[in-house]
Amino acid sequence: MRYAPFVVIGSLAACGSVELPREQFWRLDLPATAASDLPQRGVLRVGDLQLGNSLSGDCLVVASGPSKLETCDYDHWVAPLDRLVTDAFVLGLSRTRLWALVKSSGDGGGEDYTLNGRILDFSEQRASATSPRSARASFSFWIENRSGLVFADEFRTVVAIHESGPEGAVRALSQAVQQVVDELSGRMRTETTMQSSVNAEPPAGR
Repeated sequence: MRYAPFVVIGSLAACGSVELPREQFWRLDLPATAASDLPQRGVLRVGDLQLGNSLSGDCLVVASGPSKLETCDYDHWVAPLDRLVTDAFVLGLSRTRLWALVKSSGDGGGEDYTLNGRILDFSEQRASATSPRSARASFSFWIENRSGLVFADEFRTVVAIHESGPEGAVRALSQAVQQVVDELSGRMRTETTMQSSVNAEPPAGR
């Protein structure tokens, strides 16, 4: 029994040397600026994106297969995910130079087009026997003008994660947002150009 205090002290010393995990907070990388000499298409307002229920927490999400989701309890988004992603799309679409002005939902004044959408998936996918570790992002968007619906569609992308840890996941998710911004901008350019051409055509018989 006389050795018991030394055992306790040794155990405490060992516990004191264990490094406990620390909480970390993450934001998305800012979308890049794109050079464009194309005619600008008026004012676009981006509404607040709706967040799927499975993504409603503030932690990074990791998927194992199509249905199993886990949260990274020590890795948090620095702000609500829907706000971070919405802000990224407002800035990204503004930097495409496709629009004369891109507004968020809280900005005053009018607009020529309104973009709304939902975040369907925004997660890290664990590596499996058939696929590498990746970031997956999926969105549903619809754009309207004063005449009604211009188009509605889903946009999905998968980006391979090359760096270890949450840093790699956040970087790949940021790249996924950039890819969707580029794809969405291309679709907007095509659809609004087609609509402008139709509106510019004179009525038949004149």
